[in-house]
Amino acid sequence: MFNKKIIKAVNDFFQYDKKGDEEILNEAIDKIKYKDKYIIINETEKIKVDNKKDALGVFLANIPYLILGEGELHTDLPDKVSKVQNDALKLLEIGGFNEIATLEIYLVMEMALRSLYSEWLNKADYIEYKKKKVKIKGKELDYRKLKLLLKKKGWSKYKVKINGQIFPYSQGSLLAWAEKYMDKRTSLAFRLSINVRNLLAHGEVEWKLYPTLNSLYSASHASWLLFERLRRLD
Repeated sequence: MFNKKIIKAVNDFFQYDKKGDEEILNEAIDKIKYKDKYIIINETEKIKVDNKKDALGVFLANIPYLILGEGELHTDLPDKVSKVQNDALKLLEIGGFNEIATLEIYLVMEMALRSLYSEWLNKADYIEYKKKKVKIKGKELDYRKLKLLLKKKGWSKYKVKINGQIFPYSQGSLLAWAEKYMDKRTSLAFRLSINVRNLLAHGEVEWKLYPTLNSLYSASHASWLLFERLRRLD
């Protein structure tokens, strides 16, 4: 019912799209139904809306839930992720701050990526820049501190490697780096959610959004799984 309109809207702003995304998006959108001024997800969750057009706002505020299904709230995430998660939970409980709540839900996912790299960095031995190799103590660095260190040294972020791997200095390259810990659905959920977060953070609020607790639960669970895979594979 809503597939063409929602996919067109997504294609108008999606910066991190990949081949094969549309099939997953169609499956996710098929979970949305409209009846008597309610959008119904998975035949169970009913969201009061003004009209049928609000299906787009429901979709964009519940990307993890619609693409990945139900999740659960995890309390054993890194501190920075847990803080954002708690903020999102409070906003959802208060109600009335839908755009900010959606932004915070997706910030959980972005912070998870940054924290994931920070955890990987804990095991790193050296930074390589051109012909230089500098030993590091990973536990003294995290993703943010490493970016600041490179800036202070005046090193080109494009030429830095950590343990032989190119440093993912940008959001797009960080997403690409994290792909090894994701399946296709998880990858799309992260790429699209973070893209919507970027728009909201810059005041590009073009939709009436309807975030749910299930969206936060799915974001939390998807983030938690990344750390489980990192610890298992590395």
